Amino acid sequence: MKILKRAIVVAFLLAVAGLYVVIFFIPDVKGVLRKTAVLEYGNLAISDEVTAYLVRDETVYMAARTGEIRYYVGEGVKVRKDVKLLDIIGGSVPDAPESASENDGEAGEKASEMAALISRIGENGVVLEQNTAGQSGVVSYYIDGYESLFSFENLPSLTREKAADAGESVVNVTRHDGYVTRGEPIYKLLDNTQWYMVFWLDKDSGAIVNYKSGETVTAHMPGGEVIGRIEDVVDRDEAWMVVLGFDRHYEDMARLRSANATVVVADYRGLLVDNESIVASPDGAVGVYAKQRSGDFKFVPVNVVRSDGARSIVSMSSFTNSDGKRVETVNIYEEILRDPEQFEQ
Repeated sequence: MKILKRAIVVAFLLAVAGLYVVIFFIPDVKGVLRKTAVLEYGNLAISDEVTAYLVRDETVYMAARTGEIRYYVGEGVKVRKDVKLLDIIGGSVPDAPESASENDGEAGEKASEMAALISRIGENGVVLEQNTAGQSGVVSYYIDGYESLFSFENLPSLTREKAADAGESVVNVTRHDGYVTRGEPIYKLLDNTQWYMVFWLDKDSGAIVNYKSGETVTAHMPGGEVIGRIEDVVDRDEAWMVVLGFDRHYEDMARLRSANATVVVADYRGLLVDNESIVASPDGAVGVYAKQRSGDFKFVPVNVVRSDGARSIVSMSSFTNSDGKRVETVNIYEEILRDPEQFEQ
């Protein structure tokens, strides 16, 4: 009996000791479960992934005669007016040797490709007997026949459908066999000091709010990046047409008609906060719950400089509110709640 009483007393004392530990040494079980983030300095790029179309001032030149062609200027070289680009030694295109009959399929495809290209060029090709540069510009042997469609003059009337229908039809017209037929395209000259990039943004995306005429943008293209500015934003029924202007050379500009591009409208630096951490207080102020020295989390107002929908750049240390008052705010390396709405405050 004494042993049983002693066991009950021991159990009671252990229960009291356990309760003491819970009360004084485990401050808040819920706090342990809270997920937090540490504020750090970083970049926030406002950008869009687009299908872009290049619009240039370019002229296609056609062969004035049939014969052997000799090139003097390579692809992408900038020349002055009247520089000799090539020669065509008059004569006829030699017949293919009998051993080449096995390549008739490939030859037929090339012939069809050339015929389609000539059809797209139509009356827009220029014939020069001398084969000298008719203007200063960059020499290119990549032609798609849509040079007139994607011209400065036709830019105002260009539609998303017309651009998409043009597709990617660029042909390298360099004659590897050394011969050309009269009326075929042989090269083009383009101005690389002024050109445009056009793309469309769906209205339901809301992305157009970031585009304002005159602002600087950076376009990341397959061959590198180029800096330009927003020339125009046009309302085209179901979408916004955005026109970017450039005055810098882009190495692959002559070879491309369309390309997937990342257009960076703005790039901000500051304290980065996930948007799920930002909440509104009962009085309408926007802020986060930051950890205090006591271990508790307290609502601290923040000033959102810019957001991409997922993350935001906020002011550091302090900011001036709409009433002109200085407001203390969060600082670098402070710990905040990731999703404060999950917890009762």
